[in-house]
Amino acid sequence: TVNHSTTGVDELVACDSLTWINGTTYYESTSTPTYTYVGGNAAGCDSTVTLHLTVNHSTTGVDELVACDSLTWINGTTYYESTSTPTYTYVGGNAAGCDSTVTLHLTVNHSTTGVDELVACDSLTWINGTTYYESTDIPTYTYVGGAASGCDSTVTLHLTVNHSTTGVDELVACDSLTWINGTTYYESTNIPTYTYVGGAASGCDSVVTLHLTINHGTHNVIDTAVCGSFVWNGETYTQSGVYTYDYSGTTGCVNTETLYLTVNPTYNVTDTRSICASELPYTWNGIVFTQAGTQTVTLSTVSGCDSVVAMTLTVNQPTTGIDEQEACDAFAWIDGTVYTESTNTPTFTLTNAAGCDSVVTLHLTIHESVTIDAYLTIQESDLPYTYGDTTFEPGTVQSGDYTFYFTTAYGCDSIIVLHLTVETGIDNYALTASMNVYPNPTTDKVNVQLTVGNESLSDGEIQLYDMYGKWLQTVKVTGKVTEIDLSSFAAGVYFVKAVEGQQLIGVRKIVKE
Repeated sequence: TVNHSTTGVDELVACDSLTWINGTTYYESTSTPTYTYVGGNAAGCDSTVTLHLTVNHSTTGVDELVACDSLTWINGTTYYESTSTPTYTYVGGNAAGCDSTVTLHLTVNHSTTGVDELVACDSLTWINGTTYYESTDIPTYTYVGGAASGCDSTVTLHLTVNHSTTGVDELVACDSLTWINGTTYYESTNIPTYTYVGGAASGCDSVVTLHLTINHGTHNVIDTAVCGSFVWNGETYTQSGVYTYDYSGTTGCVNTETLYLTVNPTYNVTDTRSICASELPYTWNGIVFTQAGTQTVTLSTVSGCDSVVAMTLTVNQPTTGIDEQEACDAFAWIDGTVYTESTNTPTFTLTNAAGCDSVVTLHLTIHESVTIDAYLTIQESDLPYTYGDTTFEPGTVQSGDYTFYFTTAYGCDSIIVLHLTVETGIDNYALTASMNVYPNPTTDKVNVQLTVGNESLSDGEIQLYDMYGKWLQTVKVTGKVTEIDLSSFAAGVYFVKAVEGQQLIGVRKIVKE
């Protein structure tokens, strides 16, 4: 007898978890686990079971509630204040048959009470449907769900009843009155009434009756034309126009005068003219001027008003002048002539600032550019030797001609041609001569003392040159000390040379301050 093993499916549903026959706990749905009962079927053969498990889960939730004053919840407890902590579990209460836990979030709003402070005119019909004609503090009314939170709101009426008033508006006006009702009245009247809605001191209506008296003023017109100005009611008017003057009459109304004024102008005119003396005599409006001055004439305007015109005449004179000029070698003047010699005679006529003739005489000084030939003999032993701004150095200078450019005291370009002789041999004088110059610098005079050996030189001559080598003067040596007068020369650098016969004894530089 052959018996067969069996297989089957264990269809199960659990909440949250299931511990199966194989000892394993499952927390999620599954269809794969199997378990074999050895010899477990009816024939004593093995029986294999496959688990088909569906795991459902418990649920949690929040019960959001709003209540007025109090709430009795599902747990049987009554809550009077807002809370978010109470919980309640429904056993098997969710859709899957598992437990369902609810947390209460409760907001408790409270009913309100208040006072309705009202002011009314004459009467008030309140929210309870009752009409009150006098002030009262007693009535109450409950708004079911009438508070802002939806709870009941109980109101107590505090009512003040004010009453409307009546009165008379006694008015006096001039010519017209626009009353509070917007109507303009031109005559006296006692009929109109007007209601000020809320116009009484208590805010209630105020009914006013107008008692109006209308008075009238007068109106006069003045039309006039004048010359220059017009005095009217204490005011002086100088411009044409329409002017009004108001004053109070016996009724208290304004009487008006209107002035239509035409002011024709008078003129005070000053005319100024400038002429040259050659235009005299000068005639203006029949008046003859023979010299500068002011004359007046009275004329009549088209409107018949006097006008005074004053003429101030200025007589401008011709002018003369001297054009002082200095130039080097030549000068081109305004007359187109080029002058190469100094002169004081040329003239030229222009128009001056006043428009009259202006005669200019040229005073011209012509300075000539110069070319100077300077002769200088020095010993080779004198090197280095300074001539003007140039220094001749040993071994670099020899006899020859040297050209120097300079500007004269008058600003003219000039040339110095230096004829330089450099002597390489000296005699006994040059070896033994001593030359002493004092005071140096000087302001006017300088003394030159010459000594040859132990003896003073009492013969020869002293030559004076400017810094460019131009000879200025020669002074004979007649004693131990020779005086050179520099007072007539400009401040600067000068040279003195001591010469005996044709022999140069010495050269010294002098500074005149």
